[in-house]
Amino acid sequence: MSDLLSDLERHRILTIFRGQSADQCADLAEALYAAGIRLFEVTLHSGDPLKAIAAIRGRLGADARVGAGTVLTTEDVEQAAGAGAQFVVSPDIDAAVVERTKELGMGSVPGALSPTEVLRAVRAGADAVKVFPVSSVGAGHIRQLRGPLPDVPYVATGGVDESLAEACIEAGCVGVGVGVQLFGDPADTEAVVRGAERFAAATARASRPRS
Repeated sequence: MSDLLSDLERHRILTIFRGQSADQCADLAEALYAAGIRLFEVTLHSGDPLKAIAAIRGRLGADARVGAGTVLTTEDVEQAAGAGAQFVVSPDIDAAVVERTKELGMGSVPGALSPTEVLRAVRAGADAVKVFPVSSVGAGHIRQLRGPLPDVPYVATGGVDESLAEACIEAGCVGVGVGVQLFGDPADTEAVVRGAERFAAATARASRPRS
């Protein structure tokens, strides 16, 4: 089992930053870390993501896992690695992106929705598969995927609120990706932390089925 997968299974919540400044990402990540959140993703192509990745790594060190999201090309992979990213998340499956990610020693989480796409991701070398956008299909879709493909580690992402987060873990996901704005207004750190604590409680009480 990869370190990334182990962390997903243990902590269950991957917090996603999109468009916030590097300082705001680092400040929020520090507050969320104090509340028990350990996994963070900064999406590329919005704001100053590479600086944000480096800032979070610098603030939290080895105690948290920080990755890059919306990674579309091998050039994105290399830039993410240079900033200190420990894993890469994509909305699609590109075998070259997965291969370069693994070559650079990072975890790989490509996006998929259908069984065909899930298998493509697994065969490309993914550590886990991002089911995206899960809000369009619901937690029942995870159960359907796990019928023929029960051993794939799924991470549900895209419009995940508290109830959907709990339902996706109950359906068999190892974790859920949650945009920081779904915890609360990113300008209000206390509101974000309170929201994260509610999400953490929801995923913690969910009972994940055995494979």
